[in-house]
Amino acid sequence: MALIKVEQQKCEKEGICVEVCPLGILVLDKDKGPEVRPGMTQFCIACGHCVAACPHGALDNVRNPLAEQPQLKCFPVIDKKTALEFLRSRRSVRCYKQDPVPREITLELLEAARYAPSGHNSQGVAYIVVEEPKALQRICQIVLDWMAEMVRTQSELANRLHMPGIIKAHERGEDRILRKAPQLIVATAPRQLRAAQVSTYLALEYVELYATTLGLGTCWAGFAQICAQQYQALPGFLNIAKDRLITGMMMVGFPHFSYYRMPARNPLQVNWFGE
Repeated sequence: MALIKVEQQKCEKEGICVEVCPLGILVLDKDKGPEVRPGMTQFCIACGHCVAACPHGALDNVRNPLAEQPQLKCFPVIDKKTALEFLRSRRSVRCYKQDPVPREITLELLEAARYAPSGHNSQGVAYIVVEEPKALQRICQIVLDWMAEMVRTQSELANRLHMPGIIKAHERGEDRILRKAPQLIVATAPRQLRAAQVSTYLALEYVELYATTLGLGTCWAGFAQICAQQYQALPGFLNIAKDRLITGMMMVGFPHFSYYRMPARNPLQVNWFGE
């Protein structure tokens, strides 16, 4: 089957689809319209730009079909003040209500992550949602075991990362690993996927931002994530297949408190190169 199909009655042969193709695999024929360069079909990354940029709906691509790209009548732009306040208002939430997150809301949240950009449009990120309290407690214990091993074998690094204090806090009944969040999202990706880490960070950033519209709070589970990448007991507990890696972890839940101020940040640092 041909990679692209052109509806000649609609095609104005403007060449927009050719120009927006990130890998330049299309060429414009003055009579026939856009065509795939000989031998270049295999390099299509299925981004769908060629389909989306045609104002006439004249082009279809089997790897990202026209039928699966809803028409956008007007690009949804919010004013810059609202946009900046939305971005500035986001905070990492570490105090959660113990109300469970309904699964339909979690699915809506992860559906948004599906549209995040990914390296070379490779996508490939999948998710495990941990919500059973005993499983969350077990994950905390595995991370604590890893920290204890780090304190024993790499004390300087462990001290720098406050691991002894986290262990002592746990002994006092304080959870500084998963913060008693009712849900943990675990992102995984194929081992051979080169862009997996970057793609995961982009996807989970979509989760962070979209979560606020659903009344949810989030926080990166950094210690658990590093543990999963260094300590086989954690991916083993989560039954991660050998051909996949844990590439990100994020706590999710309904915030226990509200915030009434936007966070401060260090001054912007910019250098203009070449001047």
